[in-house]
Formats: sequence, structure tokens, C-alpha cells
Amino acid sequence: MTEQARRDVKMVGETSSAGGYFRKVRLTGESTFSGDVDCIKLTQIGELEIAGGLTVGEMKMTGECQVRGRLNGGKVSGRGELEVKTHLRGEAVKFTGNIVTGGDCGAGMFKMDGAFSVAGLLSADTLDVRMYGPCVAKEIGGSKIFVRRSRAKKLLSLVNGGGDCKLNAEQIEGDVVALEHTEADVVRGNRVEIGPGCRIGRVEYRSEVDIHKSADVQEVVQV
Repeated sequence: MTEQARRDVKMVGETSSAGGYFRKVRLTGESTFSGDVDCIKLTQIGELEIAGGLTVGEMKMTGECQVRGRLNGGKVSGRGELEVKTHLRGEAVKFTGNIVTGGDCGAGMFKMDGAFSVAGLLSADTLDVRMYGPCVAKEIGGSKIFVRRSRAKKLLSLVNGGGDCKLNAEQIEGDVVALEHTEADVVRGNRVEIGPGCRIGRVEYRSEVDIHKSADVQEVVQV
């Protein structure tokens, strides 16, 4: 069975489409797709709403994007606000601004400058976050997990809402875990670093642990 033929699409201004199977999609302005979108490359400037799911090899966006279904991508990058009503999965996610998912968010590499709200599990082989606003996930898992508060203020305008610039999660687990300004019930890892501004219920470590003098940790256990 041959692969369905792909075509290029360019939309400018206030436009809408039924969705479909594309090669390159270039969007400028306010764009709406009423169904699923499957494309090799998507470039967006402005506002985009997809009523279905999005499958994309490479996505570059500037502005606002809402996907009501799943987002399955290769490279996902951009600036602005990305909202996925269900699950987001990418080989590499590199984003500046705000990411919101109604389910899990997973990537091989997750690099974030801004804020996020993940209703389920946030997982990545390497997770590197610089917080410019409130970050929330039910659970976080990965091989290498680095979370720190940004010292700059230039990106605060990209982050919706107010709130403290900190991470909240029930559980965080990785091989190497380094945290700042984080509140969590449990943190588990081989090498664990609890930095300034953290409030942790229980830390479980295997080989190394380092706890900043300003951190509040109720229990530390070597396992």
C-alpha cells in the first residue's frame, strides 16, 4: 500500500481548513483546522487551533497554539503558549513561554524556559527547566532532571497568570536530580541535590545527597 500523497499548505490571515495529510504547513495569522493534522513540518506565526490531533515531524511556532487531541511530534520548538488538551509526546521539546497539557507530557529531551502545567506525568531522558513562573506536574520522571529559577525577568510577559516562580509535584524521580524552589512530597534519585527554596517531604537517595541550608526537608533516607 503506497503512502498517501502529501501536499504543501500555506494559510495567511484568518483562515480555516478541514485538516488532512500534508508535507509542509506554513501558517501566518489566525488559523483553524476542524480535524486531525498530519504533516512533516509545521511553521506557525500567530494563533492556531486544531480541533483534532496533531502528528508532526518538526514544529516551529511563535504565538499561541491549541490542540484538542494528542500532539505527537519529532522536534517541537517555539515561543508563546502551547496547550494540548490530552497528551503531548515529542522526541525533543524546546520551548520558551508556557506549556499546558491535560494529560501526560513526554520527550527524549525537554528543555523549557518559562512555566508549565502538566496534569499527569512529565517525563524525559533529560529534563532542563528554567522557571519564569509557576510550574506544576502530578509526577516527574527521567534520567537527568534539572530545575532552577531564572535570574532574569525578560520572559515573564510570555507566561500567563501570576503566582510564585516555583515547581510543585507530588513525586520526582530520576538518576540525577538537581532542584531549586521546588515543593514535592517525595524526591528519589541516585544523586540528589536539593537547592535553595525547596520544601520536600522525603528524599530517598542511593549514592549522594546534597541539601542546601535554606531547604526544608523533613526526612532523608539512603536506600
